Amino acid sequence: MTRINPRAAAWAALLAGALALTSCASSQGTASNGGGNKDVSAAQKVLDEAQAKVTSFDFPKEPVAAPKDKLVVGIPCAYAAEGCKREVDTIAEAAKALGWRYQMIDPAGDPEKMRSAVRTAIQLKADGIFLGSIPSSVVKDDITKARAGGVKVVNMSEPADDGFADANTLYDHIKAGRWNAAYVTVTTQGAGKVISVNDPEFPSVVEWHQGFADGLKELCPGCQVVKDINFQIANLQTQVPSEFQATLQANPSVNAVWTAYDPVALSLSPVIKRSPQNGKITVVSQNGDAGALQAIKAGDQPFKATIGVSVEWQSYAAVDQMVRLFAGNLPANLKTVNVPEKLIDAKNVSSIPWDGDLDWKSTYLKLWKTS
Repeated sequence: MTRINPRAAAWAALLAGALALTSCASSQGTASNGGGNKDVSAAQKVLDEAQAKVTSFDFPKEPVAAPKDKLVVGIPCAYAAEGCKREVDTIAEAAKALGWRYQMIDPAGDPEKMRSAVRTAIQLKADGIFLGSIPSSVVKDDITKARAGGVKVVNMSEPADDGFADANTLYDHIKAGRWNAAYVTVTTQGAGKVISVNDPEFPSVVEWHQGFADGLKELCPGCQVVKDINFQIANLQTQVPSEFQATLQANPSVNAVWTAYDPVALSLSPVIKRSPQNGKITVVSQNGDAGALQAIKAGDQPFKATIGVSVEWQSYAAVDQMVRLFAGNLPANLKTVNVPEKLIDAKNVSSIPWDGDLDWKSTYLKLWKTS
């Protein structure tokens, strides 16, 4: 999430409260063979899996000695964005525990400043760079130069081509979208009339959308996407509410909405509450931002479910990768780590933000030998 807009202020304003961390044209969706399908048992099975408590994880098995006197740089998509801020703040916390020097460089959502931040890290003679929700296509050339100079790079959150970074910490976006589809299928009893509000600028969102669309085809043959609304991040507060309102008016049978990420879902809630469909629409999204979980827990919003990710867990997994890169022994099975995720609705909000259900922090700290 490539999700980029040159207007940094718009970027930061939208993404405040998002993970993240980040075409104006809309197109008619392809309809399924409507009519509903009361047998939603397959979707319910997927939903049970999606909402289950996380009870295990394949943590690294081997302890590793953490090298001393390292300088690491955290580059978030925009520090004003909740998810990106949490990513790099947690990197700072873990770096302190390891006795490393740490510096954060905030590009504030500006693509040129993202590239400049990488170049600054090289000039600082950083030993490692953590990219927090930075689209790989924006910084690819500068990251190539950094790695050629011996800088280790860990990419967080956003999908990237093989070879872009030394390691990646991600989560399964396709699965998350499929879980959204299962939730819509069950809540509409196989008769969803869906509006999709998508931001195809971001690779992660593209994957979420793919998982949702494919999941509906698989689990809900009686569901129908009545409209796909595509937007750019800078237009969230201007284009999206008005276009969404017009779409609701033109499609009074709509009973479900999928959105690209939590801030979109939150921005559409007032529009839905003012509409004749208020109380009849289920909104689903992903990120698990604190504001989203609070709204879902309150239960008085159309926003009913989101895919939660423990951003802090992801950052500790990224630091573990960096420790092993510095030590020269990152095994192939740890080059890409997918941290757990969970579909959260009002029934299973256990923490805000979601803590991942496991004590991952103590596990990683025990793995890192610092003396």
